[in-house]
Amino acid sequence: MGKIVVGLLVLLLSISSCSKDSSKAENIAVDLIGSWSSSNDQVEGKIVSTYTFNDNSTYLFRTDWFGFNGEPKTKLTEFSENSGAFEVERDSLFLGSFSSRYWIKEDVLYLEYITYPADAPVLTQMKYNRIDVPE
Repeated sequence: MGKIVVGLLVLLLSISSCSKDSSKAENIAVDLIGSWSSSNDQVEGKIVSTYTFNDNSTYLFRTDWFGFNGEPKTKLTEFSENSGAFEVERDSLFLGSFSSRYWIKEDVLYLEYITYPADAPVLTQMKYNRIDVPE
């Protein structure tokens, strides 16, 4: 009888610890929901990149080019968009074939990933500022 009670206690503890882990992962993903933007001023213009993460696990990544080709820096001259589904697993963010370590600190989203220039892999970090707060 004692073995059954001990077995039930172990089972209950393992179930409750699993539920805590999954809720923690959900909280991390909830913090990600919203829009995040980064801008890069160039001599010829400005590049603005924006991630929007939705609560249905979809995202939109948009890059806007302002200026360039002799146009004023206030004029949108090009843009590109990429969308799809995203997944979060602990501190990793998966966007289709792109994956990154991520964290959020003081309304700044940090993405850390490996890029592959010609000479060797490079650890790269990008920062995106929160531009909206989800309701």
